Amino acid sequence: MGKRTKQYKKLMRSFQMLGFREPYQLLMTSDIILDTMKLDLMTLFEKALSTKNLKPMITQCCIRAMYARNKEPGVAAAIERAKGFERRRCGHLMDEDPLTERECVMAVVDPKRRNENKFRYVVATQDDMLREKLRSVVPTPLMYVKRSVLILEPMAEASQRVRDKDEKAKFMSGIVRGTNKRKREEDDSDDEKSGSDDEDAKGKDKVSAQAEDGKPKKKKKKSYGKKGPNPLAVKKAKKATEGQKEQRPRKEETEAPTAEAPGEHKAKRKRRKKTTTGGGEGAGDKEIAAAVEAAIAGASMED
Repeated sequence: MGKRTKQYKKLMRSFQMLGFREPYQLLMTSDIILDTMKLDLMTLFEKALSTKNLKPMITQCCIRAMYARNKEPGVAAAIERAKGFERRRCGHLMDEDPLTERECVMAVVDPKRRNENKFRYVVATQDDMLREKLRSVVPTPLMYVKRSVLILEPMAEASQRVRDKDEKAKFMSGIVRGTNKRKREEDDSDDEKSGSDDEDAKGKDKVSAQAEDGKPKKKKKKSYGKKGPNPLAVKKAKKATEGQKEQRPRKEETEAPTAEAPGEHKAKRKRRKKTTTGGGEGAGDKEIAAAVEAAIAGASMED
């Protein structure tokens, strides 16, 4: 049982490469429901497909075929079980000639007769002829019950060819993408080379223009504006009171004198000596000396 489960897992992974996704749409016919009345059919499906995420379905024509056999023993119980499954509306009216289950299932699985299982149904049926026809419809997993064992058929040859073709196309697309990537890298390198050649040519033109002018042209520096402190990090200035405003010195008084420029000397002021009128430099001294002598002579005469 464990070996078979591994084989079925691997097989369903191959079908997933062809577009099958959970929940699997399990389309059943009436014969498989009638043959498994003593078995837990849903448990068998879950073990075979290795998932509990299933959507069991049955078509209207299959239910109609079961109602036609209602008088047979065990069919009424099978109808009650079938009512618990999702009803797949096939669109075949009862007023017209009724279709067989085989024709109904073929019309549901391959509605456009293109041998394509468009809606990705997993078909479970005991009808050998129906399974033979569905093997040509790509891709269609087929299941049936044999001796109370649910069997999942290997992938049909038509489905294998489509899977191999898709894998080869994916492989080739990866190779083509790799070559395109190399071409893009080469194109980018060519563009870089051409860009560098253009830059060299522009540099030569600039040098020649500078040589003609005789002066090398300086590059203009970008002005980024004044740099200041971060306004979020600076504390807000406190509002000064009226008394503090009066105590603050004026800007003109607090300004320091400007420094002298280098190389300039301040002119020094020279003071002139006071001189008496009518004489030279020693005339005043002589008069003083004469006055002193006269005073001394007068004092000696009084004695």
